[in-house]
Amino acid sequence: MTIRTTFLSTLALGVSALALAGCQLDSTATLRASEILSVAQSGTPVPVNATVTGDFVTEAWCKDEGTMAMEVLSTPDVPVTLAGCAKAGKAAKGQFQVATNLIKTEGGADDATILQNVLEDDTIRFAVFPHGKHKDLLSVGLFVNLPLLETGKQKLVAMPVFKRGGNDGDLGYSFTLKIENDLATPAKFYLTDVSAGGDLPSDEAVLTIPPGGSDTVTLDAETQAKLAANGWVNFMSMKTK
Repeated sequence: MTIRTTFLSTLALGVSALALAGCQLDSTATLRASEILSVAQSGTPVPVNATVTGDFVTEAWCKDEGTMAMEVLSTPDVPVTLAGCAKAGKAAKGQFQVATNLIKTEGGADDATILQNVLEDDTIRFAVFPHGKHKDLLSVGLFVNLPLLETGKQKLVAMPVFKRGGNDGDLGYSFTLKIENDLATPAKFYLTDVSAGGDLPSDEAVLTIPPGGSDTVTLDAETQAKLAANGWVNFMSMKTK
């Protein structure tokens, strides 16, 4: 089962502020089942690498804008690197690598506290935390520093090279998470919030991945709205028993 929808938000894993001329930015990252469990048990972060692919007007624009974006949006803990620019007809495709982490958090009393506990001053992180309603579920969330990204965007669009591109800042995005099951047993994930009490509802979106298998999930419109409003979302829960 593959779930793919459009994710329209200010997020594109650190390079969402790229002023591209009417382009689509597609982001993919990989999480492994064993990593989710190990972080939850030990509290030791594990690295998560994401790839962002975008369309540019020309190869030169890709290199120029990409370099500027890296300088503005990279942080010591979440570096953004330009992996390459390649011609695609008359246009070009640029590929960026974003290095972040999957960490453990206990959450917080409100959104501001949760974001501070997870992000500190970084741009983006994944985090695993107790589900809150079911003891045998671990939630996995995506956390973004929206004010920091917006500040970076404003710096970029003010530069002459971006102004000449005639971009209005209205970009399309997709964010896909690849889940790999490197455990010896099937891994089960719930893709929407699980209701409290009793058995899991029959209409719950369930993703079961066999040992050695993988599958992909893309953030849907409802999750997108939560992310834009709160700066974080719980987009899946992993069953531990």
